[in-house]
Amino acid sequence: MTKCGGCKKYIARADIAKCAKCTKCGTVYHPFCLKGGEEGTPNWVCPGCASGNQPPAPIVDAPVAEGMDSLELPEPVVSDGRHNSTANDTTEEFKVELGLEIRLFREELSAVREEIRLFRAEVKDLKSSFAATDERLSTLDSRVDVLEKRVMEGSGSRLEAVIAELRLELNEKDQELLGNDVEVSNLPEEAGENATHMIMAVATKLGVTLRESDIVSAERVGARRRAPGEGGDAGAGAAGRPRPLVVRFTRRAVKDELTAAARVRRGATSADLSQSSAPRPFYVNERLTKYNRQLYYQTREVGRRLSVL
Repeated sequence: MTKCGGCKKYIARADIAKCAKCTKCGTVYHPFCLKGGEEGTPNWVCPGCASGNQPPAPIVDAPVAEGMDSLELPEPVVSDGRHNSTANDTTEEFKVELGLEIRLFREELSAVREEIRLFRAEVKDLKSSFAATDERLSTLDSRVDVLEKRVMEGSGSRLEAVIAELRLELNEKDQELLGNDVEVSNLPEEAGENATHMIMAVATKLGVTLRESDIVSAERVGARRRAPGEGGDAGAGAAGRPRPLVVRFTRRAVKDELTAAARVRRGATSADLSQSSAPRPFYVNERLTKYNRQLYYQTREVGRRLSVL
């Protein structure tokens, strides 16, 4: 704001048009701060400039001294004053820029507050997740402790019972797969023999009509075994204990018929089977799994000891 050159007070914006401005120094004065003169005098010079840059004497409602000429009133300040309009424009522009800066600051502050709110929410979720994870870990630790305690107390026998039960189930499944198989044991084995023709000859000897199409497979299984006291040369293979002949039939009825005939003709030998070795009795039985075979042998041994068999 502009100060009066006389009273040094600020001049209101609405009163600037009523004031006078020096044409030399541009100082503005209230009308009542000047002595004498007429309003609107052109090319008005303030008392300071007129008296050699001496400060003007302000008027405090005192009478004009005798013998002094009245001062001319200064030229009124026109409303289009170049000095004041530039200052006003600068002030308005500063206010606009300040308002924009404050608005941007508020927007950025709001964005920061929103980010802080989201961050707090994420931290809260993380705390909840950590708490849930900690709870689950505590539960797992408790369960592990219980299991370890059971094992230490001997509750592992239950697991052993489950494993044994599973083994029995697997054994039963394997035995079902051998439902169409028979095993001919103690039948002399010769080099270059045809296993299919051999089982067909055995079936004929037992009185069973067997076609080649009824046979899925026929082969000797296991390692070649030798009788005690026999040498290890190749020529002694025929004298060793023969490997069992395993046959799989296409139908279970064929297998049942052959095993039933073998029971009827118990004690049949390998004579008349076109073999060069000495006749020996052979046995036709259902093929068993390893576990069932061991169980069968143990049962026979117990029966022999008890004179049951």
